Amino acid sequence: MSNRTKKILKITTVVLVVIFTGLLIYNLFFKKKPPTPPVITDEEVIISDEFGPETKERLIPLTEEAVLGAGLKNNTGLIYVAWDGQIKTIDFNGGSREKIGSAPGERISEVKISANGGLVGLKQTLPSGAARSVIFDSENKNIRSLPQNTGEMSFGPEGKTIVLALAETGGSALTILDLTNSKQTRLAATPIPDLILEWFSPNAVGLKTKPSGLAYGLMYVLDTKTKKISRLIGSTYGLTASFSPSGKRILYTKTDSSGTNLELKALNTDKKTETNLNILSLPEKCAWSQDNRTLFCGAIKTEDDPVMPDDYYKDKIEAAGEDIVRINLDNGQTQKLIGGVFDVYRPFLSPNEDYLFFTNKKDGRLYRLTL
Repeated sequence: MSNRTKKILKITTVVLVVIFTGLLIYNLFFKKKPPTPPVITDEEVIISDEFGPETKERLIPLTEEAVLGAGLKNNTGLIYVAWDGQIKTIDFNGGSREKIGSAPGERISEVKISANGGLVGLKQTLPSGAARSVIFDSENKNIRSLPQNTGEMSFGPEGKTIVLALAETGGSALTILDLTNSKQTRLAATPIPDLILEWFSPNAVGLKTKPSGLAYGLMYVLDTKTKKISRLIGSTYGLTASFSPSGKRILYTKTDSSGTNLELKALNTDKKTETNLNILSLPEKCAWSQDNRTLFCGAIKTEDDPVMPDDYYKDKIEAAGEDIVRINLDNGQTQKLIGGVFDVYRPFLSPNEDYLFFTNKKDGRLYRLTL
Protein backbone atom coordinates (compact mmCIF):
# COMPACT_ATOMS: atom_id res chain seq x y z
CA MET A 1 0.00 0.00 0.00
CA SER A 2 1.47 3.35 -1.04
CA ASN A 3 2.05 6.24 1.35
CA ARG A 4 -0.58 8.27 -0.58
CA THR A 5 -3.20 5.56 -0.07
CA LYS A 6 -2.34 5.29 3.63
CA LYS A 7 -2.78 9.05 4.05
CA ILE A 8 -6.17 8.93 2.32
CA LEU A 9 -7.31 6.11 4.60
CA LYS A 10 -6.13 7.97 7.70
CA ILE A 11 -7.86 11.16 6.60
CA THR A 12 -11.06 9.23 5.77
CA THR A 13 -10.99 7.53 9.15
CA VAL A 14 -10.54 10.83 10.98
CA VAL A 15 -13.40 12.41 9.01
CA LEU A 16 -15.71 9.48 9.79
CA VAL A 17 -14.84 9.65 13.49
CA VAL A 18 -15.55 13.39 13.54
CA ILE A 19 -18.88 12.90 11.74
CA PHE A 20 -19.90 10.04 14.06
CA THR A 21 -18.94 12.04 17.15
CA GLY A 22 -20.86 15.06 15.91
CA LEU A 23 -23.99 13.00 15.23
CA LEU A 24 -23.72 11.41 18.65
CA ILE A 25 -23.43 14.77 20.41
CA TYR A 26 -26.32 16.19 18.36
CA ASN A 27 -28.65 13.29 19.16
CA LEU A 28 -27.75 13.29 22.84
CA PHE A 29 -27.84 17.00 23.56
CA PHE A 30 -29.34 19.09 20.77
CA LYS A 31 -31.89 17.07 18.84
CA LYS A 32 -35.44 17.96 19.93
CA LYS A 33 -37.06 14.81 21.23
CA PRO A 34 -40.77 14.16 20.77
CA PRO A 35 -42.85 14.02 23.98
CA THR A 36 -42.92 10.62 25.61
CA PRO A 37 -46.45 9.29 25.95
CA PRO A 38 -47.67 7.66 29.15
CA VAL A 39 -47.39 3.90 29.13
CA ILE A 40 -50.43 2.32 27.51
CA THR A 41 -50.74 -1.44 27.95
CA ASP A 42 -52.73 -3.85 25.81
CA GLU A 43 -54.25 -5.38 28.92
CA GLU A 44 -57.85 -4.58 29.72
CA VAL A 45 -58.88 -3.41 33.16
CA ILE A 46 -59.21 -6.47 35.38
CA ILE A 47 -62.61 -6.75 37.03
CA SER A 48 -63.13 -8.76 40.20
CA ASP A 49 -64.03 -12.42 39.58
CA GLU A 50 -67.17 -12.11 41.70
CA PHE A 51 -68.83 -10.15 38.91
CA GLY A 52 -70.35 -11.77 35.85
CA PRO A 53 -69.87 -10.81 32.17
CA GLU A 54 -72.87 -8.47 32.23
CA THR A 55 -71.22 -6.45 35.00
CA LYS A 56 -67.85 -6.35 33.24
CA GLU A 57 -69.48 -4.69 30.24
CA ARG A 58 -70.47 -1.78 32.46
CA LEU A 59 -66.87 -0.49 32.58
CA ILE A 60 -65.33 0.34 29.20
CA PRO A 61 -62.46 2.55 27.93
CA LEU A 62 -63.58 5.44 25.72
CA THR A 63 -60.14 6.47 24.44
CA GLU A 64 -57.17 4.58 23.06
CA GLU A 65 -54.72 7.28 24.12
CA ALA A 66 -53.91 8.60 27.58
CA VAL A 67 -55.70 11.79 28.61
CA LEU A 68 -54.55 14.63 30.85
CA GLY A 69 -58.00 15.98 31.66
CA ALA A 70 -61.62 15.54 30.63
CA GLY A 71 -65.06 17.03 31.22
CA LEU A 72 -68.57 17.42 29.86
CA LYS A 73 -69.15 19.25 26.57
CA ASN A 74 -72.52 21.05 26.50
CA ASN A 75 -74.06 18.16 28.49
CA THR A 76 -74.25 16.06 25.30
CA GLY A 77 -70.71 14.73 24.99
CA LEU A 78 -67.17 14.89 26.36
CA ILE A 79 -64.12 17.04 25.75
CA TYR A 80 -60.61 15.92 26.68
CA VAL A 81 -56.94 16.81 26.30
CA ALA A 82 -54.73 13.95 25.11
CA TRP A 83 -51.18 13.43 26.35
CA ASP A 84 -49.74 15.06 23.21
CA GLY A 85 -51.79 18.25 23.61
CA GLN A 86 -54.51 17.42 21.09
CA ILE A 87 -57.95 18.57 22.23
CA LYS A 88 -60.81 16.29 21.15
CA THR A 89 -64.52 15.73 21.60
CA ILE A 90 -66.41 12.42 21.71
CA ASP A 91 -69.91 11.26 22.56
CA PHE A 92 -70.77 9.29 25.69
CA ASN A 93 -70.09 6.03 23.83
CA GLY A 94 -66.64 7.09 22.66
CA GLY A 95 -67.80 7.73 19.08
CA SER A 96 -68.06 10.85 16.90
CA ARG A 97 -64.43 11.62 17.73
CA GLU A 98 -63.27 15.01 16.48
CA LYS A 99 -60.05 16.93 16.96
CA ILE A 100 -60.97 20.55 17.63
CA GLY A 101 -57.57 22.00 18.48
CA SER A 102 -54.17 21.45 20.00
CA ALA A 103 -52.02 23.12 22.61
CA PRO A 104 -48.48 24.38 22.02
CA GLY A 105 -45.90 21.63 22.32
CA GLU A 106 -44.56 22.39 25.79
CA ARG A 107 -45.25 19.87 28.54
CA ILE A 108 -48.76 20.17 30.02
CA SER A 109 -48.75 19.84 33.79
CA GLU A 110 -52.39 20.65 34.57
CA VAL A 111 -55.75 20.74 32.78
CA LYS A 112 -58.95 22.44 33.94
CA ILE A 113 -62.24 22.44 32.02
CA SER A 114 -65.19 24.78 32.52
CA ALA A 115 -68.57 23.35 33.53
CA ASN A 116 -69.98 23.45 29.98
CA GLY A 117 -66.72 22.44 28.29
CA GLY A 118 -66.48 25.72 26.43
CA LEU A 119 -63.10 26.62 27.94
CA VAL A 120 -60.02 24.52 28.62
CA GLY A 121 -57.29 25.83 30.90
CA LEU A 122 -53.77 24.51 30.42
CA LYS A 123 -50.71 25.02 32.59
CA GLN A 124 -47.52 24.32 30.69
CA THR A 125 -43.84 24.02 31.55
CA LEU A 126 -41.55 25.86 29.16
CA PRO A 127 -38.05 24.56 28.24
CA SER A 128 -36.64 27.22 30.57
CA GLY A 129 -38.54 25.70 33.48
CA ALA A 130 -40.93 28.63 33.74
CA ALA A 131 -44.70 28.04 33.78
CA ARG A 132 -47.22 29.40 31.31
CA SER A 133 -51.03 29.29 31.48
CA VAL A 134 -53.29 29.48 28.44
CA ILE A 135 -57.02 29.18 27.71
CA PHE A 136 -58.43 27.28 24.74
CA ASP A 137 -61.89 28.40 23.58
CA SER A 138 -63.58 25.27 22.21
CA GLU A 139 -66.26 27.29 20.43
CA ASN A 140 -64.04 29.82 18.64
CA LYS A 141 -61.10 27.37 18.39
CA ASN A 142 -58.53 29.90 19.59
CA ILE A 143 -55.93 30.10 22.34
CA ARG A 144 -55.15 33.08 24.55
CA SER A 145 -52.38 33.48 27.09
CA LEU A 146 -53.05 34.40 30.69
CA PRO A 147 -50.84 36.89 32.60
CA GLN A 148 -47.29 35.65 32.99
CA ASN A 149 -47.52 35.67 36.79
CA THR A 150 -50.58 33.39 36.87
CA GLY A 151 -50.24 30.74 39.55
CA GLU A 152 -53.59 28.95 39.81
CA MET A 153 -56.94 29.43 38.07
CA SER A 154 -60.56 28.30 38.27
CA PHE A 155 -63.46 28.90 35.89
CA GLY A 156 -66.62 30.65 37.00
CA PRO A 157 -69.86 28.63 36.96
CA GLU A 158 -71.14 30.50 33.88
CA GLY A 159 -67.97 29.80 31.87
CA LYS A 160 -67.21 33.42 30.95
CA THR A 161 -65.01 34.49 33.83
CA ILE A 162 -61.98 33.03 35.57
CA VAL A 163 -60.42 33.68 38.97
CA LEU A 164 -56.64 33.87 39.01
CA ALA A 165 -54.01 33.81 41.73
CA LEU A 166 -51.42 36.25 40.40
CA ALA A 167 -48.00 36.03 42.05
CA GLU A 168 -46.80 39.29 43.55
CA THR A 169 -44.30 40.37 46.18
CA GLY A 170 -45.38 38.95 49.52
CA GLY A 171 -47.99 36.50 48.22
CA SER A 172 -50.77 36.38 45.65
CA ALA A 173 -53.40 38.75 44.27
CA LEU A 174 -56.78 37.11 43.73
CA THR A 175 -58.27 38.57 40.56
CA ILE A 176 -61.30 37.92 38.36
CA LEU A 177 -60.69 38.07 34.62
CA ASP A 178 -63.72 38.61 32.37
CA LEU A 179 -62.90 36.69 29.20
CA THR A 180 -65.45 38.62 27.12
CA ASN A 181 -63.74 42.01 27.52
CA SER A 182 -60.40 41.15 29.25
CA LYS A 183 -61.35 43.31 32.26
CA GLN A 184 -59.56 42.42 35.50
CA THR A 185 -61.09 43.00 38.93
CA ARG A 186 -58.85 42.65 41.97
CA LEU A 187 -60.63 40.93 44.85
CA ALA A 188 -58.10 40.46 47.62
CA ALA A 189 -54.47 39.82 48.47
CA THR A 190 -53.13 36.91 50.48
CA PRO A 191 -49.66 36.14 51.86
CA ILE A 192 -50.19 32.42 51.13
CA PRO A 193 -48.37 31.35 47.95
CA ASP A 194 -49.45 28.56 45.60
CA LEU A 195 -53.13 28.58 46.53
CA ILE A 196 -55.44 26.07 44.86
CA LEU A 197 -58.67 27.73 43.69
CA GLU A 198 -62.16 26.22 43.30
CA TRP A 199 -64.93 28.57 42.13
CA PHE A 200 -67.79 26.42 43.45
CA SER A 201 -70.81 28.79 43.45
CA PRO A 202 -71.66 32.12 41.74
CA ASN A 203 -70.27 34.27 44.56
CA ALA A 204 -67.84 31.96 46.37
CA VAL A 205 -64.33 30.72 45.63
CA GLY A 206 -62.62 28.08 47.74
CA LEU A 207 -58.97 28.75 48.63
CA LYS A 208 -56.83 25.78 49.63
CA THR A 209 -53.15 25.42 50.45
CA LYS A 210 -51.08 22.79 48.66
CA PRO A 211 -51.91 19.41 50.26
CA SER A 212 -49.43 17.27 52.14
CA GLY A 213 -49.68 14.79 54.98
CA LEU A 214 -46.42 16.19 56.39
CA ALA A 215 -47.63 19.79 56.72
CA TYR A 216 -50.86 21.27 57.97
CA GLY A 217 -53.22 22.81 55.46
CA LEU A 218 -55.70 25.66 55.51
CA MET A 219 -58.97 26.24 53.68
CA TYR A 220 -60.80 29.52 53.16
CA VAL A 221 -63.72 30.85 51.13
CA LEU A 222 -63.64 34.17 49.26
CA ASP A 223 -66.91 36.06 48.72
CA THR A 224 -66.60 37.63 45.26
CA LYS A 225 -69.17 40.33 46.10
CA THR A 226 -67.99 41.50 49.50
CA LYS A 227 -64.35 40.52 48.79
CA LYS A 228 -64.09 39.04 52.30
CA ILE A 229 -62.13 35.89 53.12
CA SER A 230 -63.38 33.50 55.82
CA ARG A 231 -61.67 30.43 57.23
CA LEU A 232 -63.46 27.08 56.81
CA ILE A 233 -60.87 24.52 57.93
CA GLY A 234 -57.56 25.23 59.62
CA SER A 235 -54.36 23.52 60.78
CA THR A 236 -55.25 20.12 59.31
CA TYR A 237 -52.57 17.72 58.09
CA GLY A 238 -53.26 16.00 54.78
CA LEU A 239 -55.95 18.53 53.88
CA THR A 240 -57.42 18.33 50.40
CA ALA A 241 -61.07 19.06 49.63
CA SER A 242 -63.93 19.50 47.16
CA PHE A 243 -67.31 21.25 47.39
CA SER A 244 -70.72 19.78 46.66
CA PRO A 245 -72.72 21.44 43.83
CA SER A 246 -74.63 23.60 46.34
CA GLY A 247 -71.48 24.45 48.27
CA LYS A 248 -73.19 23.41 51.51
CA ARG A 249 -71.13 20.27 51.96
CA ILE A 250 -67.37 19.77 51.79
CA LEU A 251 -65.54 16.51 51.25
CA TYR A 252 -62.11 16.70 52.85
CA THR A 253 -59.28 14.60 54.26
CA LYS A 254 -57.21 14.80 57.40
CA THR A 255 -54.28 12.76 58.71
CA ASP A 256 -52.02 12.73 61.74
CA SER A 257 -48.81 14.78 61.69
CA SER A 258 -46.93 11.92 59.99
CA GLY A 259 -49.43 11.82 57.12
CA THR A 260 -50.94 8.46 58.12
CA ASN A 261 -54.32 7.33 59.52
CA LEU A 262 -56.21 9.20 56.80
CA GLU A 263 -59.86 10.08 57.42
CA LEU A 264 -62.19 11.06 54.58
CA LYS A 265 -64.91 13.29 55.98
CA ALA A 266 -68.03 15.07 54.71
CA LEU A 267 -68.71 18.38 56.45
CA ASN A 268 -72.22 19.90 56.45
CA THR A 269 -71.57 23.64 56.74
CA ASP A 270 -75.21 24.44 57.60
CA LYS A 271 -75.67 21.88 60.37
CA LYS A 272 -72.01 22.00 61.46
CA THR A 273 -71.86 18.19 61.44
CA GLU A 274 -69.31 15.74 60.06
CA THR A 275 -69.54 12.21 58.66
CA ASN A 276 -66.54 9.87 58.53
CA LEU A 277 -66.80 7.82 55.32
CA ASN A 278 -64.49 5.00 56.47
CA ILE A 279 -62.80 4.41 53.11
CA LEU A 280 -59.25 5.07 51.92
CA SER A 281 -59.78 7.68 49.22
CA LEU A 282 -59.36 11.36 48.37
CA PRO A 283 -61.71 14.10 47.13
CA GLU A 284 -59.87 13.87 43.79
CA LYS A 285 -61.18 10.30 43.53
CA CYS A 286 -64.83 11.20 44.20
CA ALA A 287 -67.70 12.76 42.24
CA TRP A 288 -70.65 14.62 43.75
CA SER A 289 -74.21 13.93 42.63
CA GLN A 290 -76.47 16.91 41.99
CA ASP A 291 -78.56 15.93 45.03
CA ASN A 292 -75.60 17.04 47.22
CA ARG A 293 -75.89 13.90 49.37
CA THR A 294 -74.54 11.14 47.11
CA LEU A 295 -70.88 10.46 46.36
CA PHE A 296 -69.21 8.08 43.91
CA CYS A 297 -65.66 7.26 45.00
CA GLY A 298 -62.73 5.05 44.11
CA ALA A 299 -61.78 3.29 47.36
CA ILE A 300 -58.16 2.09 47.47
CA LYS A 301 -57.55 -1.49 48.62
CA THR A 302 -54.20 -1.82 50.42
CA GLU A 303 -52.85 -3.23 53.67
CA ASP A 304 -50.40 -0.35 54.00
CA ASP A 305 -50.96 2.93 55.82
CA PRO A 306 -49.55 5.34 53.23
CA VAL A 307 -48.57 8.97 53.72
CA MET A 308 -51.53 10.77 52.20
CA PRO A 309 -52.03 12.38 49.85
CA ASP A 310 -48.29 12.47 49.09
CA ASP A 311 -47.84 8.77 48.31
CA TYR A 312 -50.87 8.78 46.04
CA TYR A 313 -49.62 11.76 44.03
CA LYS A 314 -46.22 10.06 43.71
CA ASP A 315 -47.73 6.68 42.69
CA LYS A 316 -46.06 4.99 45.66
CA ILE A 317 -49.08 3.07 46.98
CA GLU A 318 -48.99 -0.68 46.42
CA ALA A 319 -52.69 -1.38 46.03
CA ALA A 320 -54.59 -4.54 45.16
CA GLY A 321 -56.96 -2.44 43.08
CA GLU A 322 -60.00 -0.40 43.97
CA ASP A 323 -63.73 -0.58 44.55
CA ILE A 324 -66.05 2.05 43.09
CA VAL A 325 -68.65 2.76 45.76
CA ARG A 326 -71.80 4.85 46.08
CA ILE A 327 -72.18 6.66 49.42
CA ASN A 328 -75.38 8.19 50.81
CA LEU A 329 -74.37 10.90 53.27
CA ASP A 330 -77.84 11.15 54.81
CA ASN A 331 -78.07 7.54 56.01
CA GLY A 332 -74.40 6.53 55.86
CA GLN A 333 -75.04 3.65 53.49
CA THR A 334 -72.11 2.57 51.28
CA GLN A 335 -72.78 0.37 48.26
CA LYS A 336 -70.05 -1.35 46.26
CA LEU A 337 -70.72 -0.96 42.53
CA ILE A 338 -67.71 -2.68 40.98
CA GLY A 339 -64.16 -3.69 41.89
CA GLY A 340 -61.01 -4.25 39.90
CA VAL A 341 -57.43 -3.25 39.13
CA PHE A 342 -57.91 0.38 38.18
CA ASP A 343 -57.20 3.78 39.74
CA VAL A 344 -60.08 6.27 39.63
CA TYR A 345 -58.96 9.89 39.17
CA ARG A 346 -61.02 13.07 38.61
CA PRO A 347 -64.38 11.31 38.16
CA PHE A 348 -67.51 13.16 37.01
CA LEU A 349 -71.10 12.23 36.23
CA SER A 350 -73.18 12.54 33.06
CA PRO A 351 -76.09 15.05 33.24
CA ASN A 352 -78.62 12.25 33.85
CA GLU A 353 -76.20 10.56 36.27
CA ASP A 354 -76.45 7.27 34.41
CA TYR A 355 -72.70 7.23 33.64
CA LEU A 356 -69.59 7.85 35.73
CA PHE A 357 -66.53 8.97 33.75
CA PHE A 358 -62.98 8.93 35.11
CA THR A 359 -59.33 8.84 34.10
CA ASN A 360 -57.73 5.52 35.01
CA LYS A 361 -54.26 6.32 36.30
CA LYS A 362 -53.19 2.73 35.62
CA ASP A 363 -53.18 3.25 31.85
CA GLY A 364 -54.10 6.92 31.46
CA ARG A 365 -57.24 6.32 29.42
CA LEU A 366 -60.72 7.77 29.91
CA TYR A 367 -63.31 5.22 31.11
CA ARG A 368 -67.09 5.06 31.43
CA LEU A 369 -68.97 3.12 34.10
CA THR A 370 -72.67 2.53 33.52
CA LEU A 371 -74.48 3.10 36.81
